[in-house]
Amino acid sequence: MLHRAGQPDSDLPARLADTLVDVRPAYLAPPTLRSTASAARTLRAARWRPLEAPADLGREFHHPRSRIVAVVTDYSNERSQDALIASGPGWQAQFSARVPDEILAHAVAALVDHAENGPADADPEAALAGLAEAGWSGAHRREGAVEAIAPDSLAELRWGPDEDTREPSMRIIAASPHSNPWYAELRGAVPAQLTEAVLAAMASPAPARRRLREVPAGLLQDLDITPAQPRAAAATAARPSPAARAAALGAPIISSPAPLGSDSARRAR
Repeated sequence: MLHRAGQPDSDLPARLADTLVDVRPAYLAPPTLRSTASAARTLRAARWRPLEAPADLGREFHHPRSRIVAVVTDYSNERSQDALIASGPGWQAQFSARVPDEILAHAVAALVDHAENGPADADPEAALAGLAEAGWSGAHRREGAVEAIAPDSLAELRWGPDEDTREPSMRIIAASPHSNPWYAELRGAVPAQLTEAVLAAMASPAPARRRLREVPAGLLQDLDITPAQPRAAAATAARPSPAARAAALGAPIISSPAPLGSDSARRAR
């Protein structure tokens, strides 16, 4: 296992700082400068129309044949705006500023898939079962609601009727004592692909890939960090959707969605 022994980034030798590492759990991996740029490329590749908007309000994209809108805000350490806000008739989804690249990439790929193919064969309930198989406690329906906690207790999920509006709602929050939290909120009649993609990404054991200098020293004690392993075996084990393949086009390897693999919801079909 690689360790930095709490060294600040400036003290790392250049060769070591640029070492590619695999980070688990991926839902605690720090975001990178490439995260929202990669999301915007995915939408452009799928021919979503970008609209001019003030830079501090993010980039707004409209699907050409539906009423789905996505607003992507450029990453910065000081950013307070959400990384992604997506909406359509009767639903809205928000992903906060520090959402990991991999969660964001799978969410955007799912938006593209839904806009092009409609509900298709997405199965959020099977993805929920994937959380249970991954060791999340409470990952099952009880009186119409789910309250699940990750095995390390550093992420939790609530899925059920909103306490005030009673509309369908999902909220995810992940954080360690040594990092700022990130959250996702899905409200209303959210596309099944999007719900499935987020649940499956949270359950997946696939690591996030980063350069060592991108991992804050204070976060090391909460993460399992190992030298990066080839992804060829994982890529052949999974059959990503056309949207997921589109998300990977032109994106740096460390910010492209890694295949969810056999643990994803689609394995149950």
